[in-house]
Amino acid sequence: MSMLLRLRSNESGMALLAVLLAMGLLTALGAALTAVGIVEFRAAKNHRSASRALLLADAGATHALALMRGPLAGYSYSEVLVGADGIGDTEDDGVFTGFTLAGEDALPDSGILLGNGRYYVRIVNDDQDPSGDPYVDGNHRFLALCRGETPDGGVAEVRVMLAAPNFPAIATNGTLYLPGNPGVVGECGGVHANRIMSISGQPTVSGDVTYFEDAVVSGTIYGPGGEEKEPKPGPWVDIPEYDTLDFCADADYRLRNNKLISLGPPESEFALGKVLGWQFDASTWTYELNGKDAVGGKYCVHGNVRVIGNLGEPGNPLEISILATGSIAVGGTPIIEPANSNDILLMAGGDVQIGGTTTSLRSPYYHGLIYAGSQCQVGGTPYVDGHILCYDDPDPGGAVDLFDENKINGTPTISYDCSGELRRTLMASWWESRTTS
Repeated sequence: MSMLLRLRSNESGMALLAVLLAMGLLTALGAALTAVGIVEFRAAKNHRSASRALLLADAGATHALALMRGPLAGYSYSEVLVGADGIGDTEDDGVFTGFTLAGEDALPDSGILLGNGRYYVRIVNDDQDPSGDPYVDGNHRFLALCRGETPDGGVAEVRVMLAAPNFPAIATNGTLYLPGNPGVVGECGGVHANRIMSISGQPTVSGDVTYFEDAVVSGTIYGPGGEEKEPKPGPWVDIPEYDTLDFCADADYRLRNNKLISLGPPESEFALGKVLGWQFDASTWTYELNGKDAVGGKYCVHGNVRVIGNLGEPGNPLEISILATGSIAVGGTPIIEPANSNDILLMAGGDVQIGGTTTSLRSPYYHGLIYAGSQCQVGGTPYVDGHILCYDDPDPGGAVDLFDENKINGTPTISYDCSGELRRTLMASWWESRTTS
């Protein structure tokens, strides 16, 4: 009996030891799992914090792009680099405050509070700028340095290259027809169609003749030295879609509902019989400007525009900008240049037609941007010192349909040196990094 008791006692001791060993292993395993869980929790928290910071930095980049496409679209990159005071090496360099920005649009160096974090943006000239000056833009691009911070220590930085590619002298979204013999010259003296380039005339083009879809050539393209050249495929050109009314904030006059409103100050309103050379044709909802009575200024027109007679004088261009929700047709022999800082000469929601014939006394002259939301055509022998953009949309409601093709007739000269500030800013490249404290 005593031996049996000793055996049972030994078995109980072994069982206790096994239980203790098992409990020790479970405790160690639990501690290990807890440690792993803590590490994973901290990693997840840090990742979430860094991701939130990156989203904040991205918001800063988007804010900067929106400003350059919107309220600051009329400012040059050099003007933005030196800040609203116009002086380099001062506190507002590269900060989006001042200018014409409303309070909700501004992006001060103290940053913008968004959710539980904050983002900051400052712009600097890129290192490859040919000017070599941190406050002078020489290649139509700069860097936006964007930083996002969260309350729990998440930090992310995004560097975005904002750039405004140069347009060629003539660019269309649709097919472009060249039955005439235009001369297209200047540093940006190229021609581009996002659809088909159709050439039956003998244009002289100093730059490239490019197309995105196809080319049909029955004529001959000449270079500036008389050499023959061929059109070639090129990338899609992002022609902006402008709403003319977006550029009317600083207009001097508004024509609407058969009235001319002088925006003053003081503001005055006149029923149109003939006021400042303008009269109204209700049958086509067209405001007609007679050149001999025209007065310079920036006109925002709710309808169509037809210009007759001669605007300006040789050596003394009339400073006038016409922005119309409908179509614009310019006849006579105009000598005109913009009456606004962002170099808009003619901007139509519909078609644009320009021309004029050189005589011994007068030579038609257009300076600045000519933009058609629909189609555009050039005829005669005008000299265009600027560029022509044709968005090629259908004519908007109320616009007179002047034509359905983009076409360059006659022997005009279009000279474009890449200038003009009304370019569409794009995000050209992007770098990002994330950290946590």
